[in-house]
Amino acid sequence: MISNIGNLVAGLVIGAAFGGVYLALLWVAVRRLPASGGGLLFMLLALSRAALVILALWLAISLDLAVPAMLGAVAGFVAIRVIATRAADLQTGHATWK
Repeated sequence: MISNIGNLVAGLVIGAAFGGVYLALLWVAVRRLPASGGGLLFMLLALSRAALVILALWLAISLDLAVPAMLGAVAGFVAIRVIATRAADLQTGHATWK
């Protein structure tokens, strides 16, 4: 049982890290989109995000991760996504996604 909890926590942390990198790449791409050459940068960063997802799946398969670790990774990714999209704008107090 302790092993399953450890796998879940490790997966949560790793999933959150991958989620943070993924969303940081997305944030940079969206911020640079209106600039000159922004479309090309957006496409390059989209390929980078796709490579990150493929890397995460490859690591999960090659390391033969337990199901709790994979579920933890998905939960960590989703948690970071929810936190990032629901973050309040400190100046207006409104959610950034509205």
